[in-house]
Amino acid sequence: MSRQLQMRDIEHVVLERGRIGETWRTQRWDSFRVNTPAGVNGLPGLDFPGEPDHFPSAADLTGYLERYAASFRLPIREGVAVTAVERSGGGFEVLTDHADLGTIGSRAVVLAAGTQNRPRIPALASQLPETMLQIHAGGYRNPAALPPGAVLVVGSAQSGCQIAEDLVAAGRRCYLSVSRVARAPRRYRGGDIVDWFLQSGFFGQSLAALPDPVLQFAPQPQVSGVGEHGHTVSLQGLARQGVTLVGRFLGAAAGALTFDDSVAECVRFADTGSADIKQLVDGYLAEQGIALPPLVPDPADEPCPDPEALAGPREIDASALGAVVWTTGFEGDYSWVHLPVVDERGHAIHKDGIAPVSGLFFIGIPWLRTRASGVLPGVGSDAAFIADAVAKHLEG
Repeated sequence: MSRQLQMRDIEHVVLERGRIGETWRTQRWDSFRVNTPAGVNGLPGLDFPGEPDHFPSAADLTGYLERYAASFRLPIREGVAVTAVERSGGGFEVLTDHADLGTIGSRAVVLAAGTQNRPRIPALASQLPETMLQIHAGGYRNPAALPPGAVLVVGSAQSGCQIAEDLVAAGRRCYLSVSRVARAPRRYRGGDIVDWFLQSGFFGQSLAALPDPVLQFAPQPQVSGVGEHGHTVSLQGLARQGVTLVGRFLGAAAGALTFDDSVAECVRFADTGSADIKQLVDGYLAEQGIALPPLVPDPADEPCPDPEALAGPREIDASALGAVVWTTGFEGDYSWVHLPVVDERGHAIHKDGIAPVSGLFFIGIPWLRTRASGVLPGVGSDAAFIADAVAKHLEG
């Protein structure tokens, strides 16, 4: 966003309460890898370093962001927290906690705080024994940092599956409380699935084109960037590695944790999601008149012939668990924006990133304009669009 404003000669400042790329520094575990290949992660004007098909670590990404800021001498102020954004005449007042900056007057404000501000932990967590360690995925670092005993991971989207895999690879006993999440094959017909999403126009899908607007809140499909070329992650594959699959967490009482019987349903849902994605790619190739590249066997992506057989116990003795890792996502925090641009659920109110308050804009949130808005390859296009909207507002 800053680079696009700079290119339009728009005077601005970027206020960052932590450091550049703060959430990538503090909310990722040691073995974490970005789920999009390096070749599509570059921002306009500076390619991402390294082989295009490798998957960067969190440190790789923050290092790149720092180089990007330095390369263009972007006006970023780190360690400055914004405490409020308010209307002031025809513009805005931005209040900060910085002694020297204090309050900044501005004709336009772009809210780039994202949706990864507060860990989302279910109220059921209060039913667990006080002595049991509970951490959110944003606080998990590695298996050795957890106390002895089995580990329960709650949630089977990308983070949950990757952390479960990290735990069993270290020899830890792991239970995974599953949820309805689609799966994507890491590679299909010779290409990474992200490349196919970009080529086919799947990432260009707008919110209005979704058959059901609720789908915008669906988690990203199960997949992993760990390994030379990443790999497919599936519930059945995790079970083969030694992860015990249990249903949705229902609560804890009398020293036991209970779960529903949704394992088989969640396995089928993920299988169906993968089949739909592969059908999308094949359909695109057919439309383009491209001969279908050969298939390469991927055991982790094979549909499960007997999902019921994967279901673990419906009850776990709390004394057998050393820790619970909540991989239940994050939510945004716009409580400091004292303007009517957030709904009752805390979600940004906007149209293509343009808020209903003149001069206020959003960027860096899923489905800002298209499906790609939620991943790194969509950042550049969104920033250019919002920069044009800012320029138009300032000219008015």
